[in-house]
Amino acid sequence: MKILIYGDSNTCGYKPNINGYSKNAQPSFYEKEDVWWHKLTKNNELVVNALCGRAISHEHPVFENRNAMKTVVEDLRGITPDLTIVMLGTNDLKSIYAESAQSIASNLEILIDKIKDVTSCKNFLVISPPQIKEGNAVTNKHYLGAEAKSKELDVCYENLCKNCGYSFVSASFMEVGEDGEHLTKNGHKNLSQKVFKKVGEIKKEKQEMSFAQK
Repeated sequence: MKILIYGDSNTCGYKPNINGYSKNAQPSFYEKEDVWWHKLTKNNELVVNALCGRAISHEHPVFENRNAMKTVVEDLRGITPDLTIVMLGTNDLKSIYAESAQSIASNLEILIDKIKDVTSCKNFLVISPPQIKEGNAVTNKHYLGAEAKSKELDVCYENLCKNCGYSFVSASFMEVGEDGEHLTKNGHKNLSQKVFKKVGEIKKEKQEMSFAQK
């Protein structure tokens, strides 16, 4: 199966860093083997398009090309996957955008429609962001109110998937590190197991449908 993965820093494998927003920050990343999607490389062809700071529908205050709604056509042109996995929404939770969980989920629905147009993909798996943990220097500055909002977003994403016929995996309770927003190695491991199982179910369902149509 050819799988497209479209995401942000939690898809890049960005290591939690309490100084990550400082001017002199030195970002570091987990080895690919430790990132949640790596287990899918077994018996699948993966295309991973992940970018730190990518939001569903907002411009980054510092970096360019982080608004997926505006970049998705160029990001994904020429890719024709059997399954698309989308893990976005963490950056949209930032207090600077003052956006509700319902609005973030609505924007994700629009983005997925754009992905359909670009890739002709019909099968989608949505992963909700890990729950923001307030009470540290990063979240107190950039994510005020986001802990409760991220819980609500998890529910909104699940409802979106039920209504649209998409598969869903919740990363809401996966472990995040000292910055309160990025998955720990253990968080990636646990998410990997959930995603691998869900993709196996999707593949089995596709095979059964294909057999039934013969």
